[in-house]
Amino acid sequence: MEKITEKLLLEKSSPKTSKLEQIKSLNLSGLNLKLQDLPICLLSRLRSLERWDLSRNQLQELPQNLDLPALQFLDLSDNQLEDITSLESLQHLEELKMEDNLYITISDHYKLMVLLPRLMMLNSKNVSSTASHVRYVYTENLRARIIAVWEKNFSLPDPITAEKMLSLETNFVNMTRQQVKFGPSSVSDFTKWRVKTFRVSGSCFGCFCLPPVSLFCYFEGGAKGIQEVSLKPLHVLQCHSKLDSCDDFSTQLWSCSFQPQEHSTGGLVATCGGDTLCLIDCDSGMVMKKYKVAGEEFFSLAWSTVLMSRGDQDSAQLCSILAAGGKRGLVKLIHPRENFAYGEFRASRKSLSVLRFHERQGNFLFTGAYDNRIVMWDVGGVDSHYNFKVNQLLVMQISSTPLHICLPAASSLLCGSDDGLFYFNTQPTSKNFQYNCIYLWSWGRTAAQRPDKKNRLVSAVVLAELQWTNTDVPYLSLSTCPDQAYIVCGDDEGRLWTYDMSNLQNILRDKPAKPLQPTKILEWPGPVRKGSGPMKGPSINTVAADPELRYVVALSDQNMVIVWKRAETDGSS
Repeated sequence: MEKITEKLLLEKSSPKTSKLEQIKSLNLSGLNLKLQDLPICLLSRLRSLERWDLSRNQLQELPQNLDLPALQFLDLSDNQLEDITSLESLQHLEELKMEDNLYITISDHYKLMVLLPRLMMLNSKNVSSTASHVRYVYTENLRARIIAVWEKNFSLPDPITAEKMLSLETNFVNMTRQQVKFGPSSVSDFTKWRVKTFRVSGSCFGCFCLPPVSLFCYFEGGAKGIQEVSLKPLHVLQCHSKLDSCDDFSTQLWSCSFQPQEHSTGGLVATCGGDTLCLIDCDSGMVMKKYKVAGEEFFSLAWSTVLMSRGDQDSAQLCSILAAGGKRGLVKLIHPRENFAYGEFRASRKSLSVLRFHERQGNFLFTGAYDNRIVMWDVGGVDSHYNFKVNQLLVMQISSTPLHICLPAASSLLCGSDDGLFYFNTQPTSKNFQYNCIYLWSWGRTAAQRPDKKNRLVSAVVLAELQWTNTDVPYLSLSTCPDQAYIVCGDDEGRLWTYDMSNLQNILRDKPAKPLQPTKILEWPGPVRKGSGPMKGPSINTVAADPELRYVVALSDQNMVIVWKRAETDGSS
C-alpha cells in the first residue's frame, strides 16, 4: 500500500489548497518513510514547495534528480542518511537540518557546501563563511596541488581520441587521489571526493591567455532573434558635472548597467563618472537618484541582489544593491532605494578598473585593479541595521590591468586586458581596435587547444569578423544583448555600430571571406550647445542594453549620457 498519495500530501500541507502545485510547506515527519515510499512523479509536482519536514523517518537517501525549484528549507534530522549526493538536485536550498543521522560526517558537511551553492544554514548554524571557504579557497588550494600532479606526470595525448582521454582521466584521478593530501584527517574523505570531481581538461589547469584584445563580452549565437530593430535618440543628459556646472564637457563617464529586471520594469540604469553615480529612468530621462563622493573618480559599477534580514521573527528578503569603485581603490556598497551607502571596503591600494558580481551567487564580487590583480570577495548580506561582513576568497594575478570581467560558466572567469584575454578555472565576442573589427570566435574550440607549455598561449578560433570603425582609441567597450542576439559598440565620433546576429548560424555556414558589415550605424544625434551650435560627436566609452533591447544607453568622454529607445515597428518583437 502506498504511503504517500496526493490526498496525504494535501492533508499535510499548508496553506490548504486543492492543487499540489500551490503547496508551500509540507510536513511528512514521523511516518517511517523509506526511499521507495517517495514517489518522484508525485513529488515533482510540488513546484511551489519552500519548506519540507522529513524528520524522524528511515531515509538513507532522497530520490535522484528530484526537482523542487522553490525549496529553501529541508529538515532531514533523525533519519538514517548515508548518501548525501542525492541532495545535489536541490540547487536552491538555503537551510538544511541533518542532526541525529549516525553516518553523517564532517566530510559530508563539506560535500553539502559544494553540492548546494546557496546553502547558508546547516543544523541551525550559519555556515556562509565556512561554505565560501570550502567552495573557493579550499578548492583553489586543492586545485593547485592537482595541477602540480598533472604537470609533473601527464600531458594530453596526440592525437586526442575518446579512448585515450578516458584512459588518461582514469590514471590521473587515481594518482591524484593517492598523492594529493590537504586539510585535516577528519576531511580526508571529502578531499578524495573533491579530487574525483575535477574533470581532466587541457585548459582547466591554471590560466592561459590569448593575443591582445581590448574588451570582450560573452555572446551566445542562435539566441532568439528579432526581425528588425530601430533605435531613436530619446535623451541626452548631463548629470555628472563638476559642481553641477552646465559648462562641464570634460568629465569622462565610464560605466553603466541596467538594474536587474526582477527589481524594476527594466528601464532604470545606473551610470558613473567623475565623483557621481546616477540612477536614470530611461523613459522619462529623469535622474531618480544621485550619489556623490568628494574626491572620488568612479570607474566601474555593478548591480546585484543579496539577502536583507529583518529581525529574528521575519524571514530575509532579497534586496537590490550597487557596488561602485574607482580611483581610491575603495568599493562602496549602496542601497539605491534609500540612496544610502551602507558600507565600504578597500579592495586595492591602486585604482579599481572593473567590478563584476556573480550572476548566480549575488554576494560574490570580483574586483580588478591597476595592480594587475583580480580579487574575489564575499560581501555577504545585510541586516536591518545595515551591518555587513566582507571576506576575501581568491586572488588572481595577471600581467596587465584587468579591464573587463566575464563569467560565462559557474566555475570560469574570463578577463580582458591590453595584454590578452585571460582564462581562469562559451562563445565570446571580442573587439580589437588595432584591426578595426569585432571578432566573433568559438570559446569551446579555442579552449580545446593545447596551450604552449612555456607561456600558456593559444590562438583564438575566429568564426567571423564584423567591420568596425577605424580608430586609435583603445578602450571603447562593446556590449551584447544575448536574448535579442544583438551587439552594440560605440566609436570615437559618437556613433553606435549595431549588429543583428539572429541569423548567425546561416552566416557561419556561408563562411564569409570578408568582414560582415554592421546591420546599422546610429549617427551621433548632434545635441545643440547653447550659444555654440551642434556638438561634435565624442568618444563613446561604454554602452549597455536592457535584456529586452528597449533601451540602449551610451556614455561619452564629454560628460553626456545618451539614451536611445527602440521605436515601435510592425516587425518588432
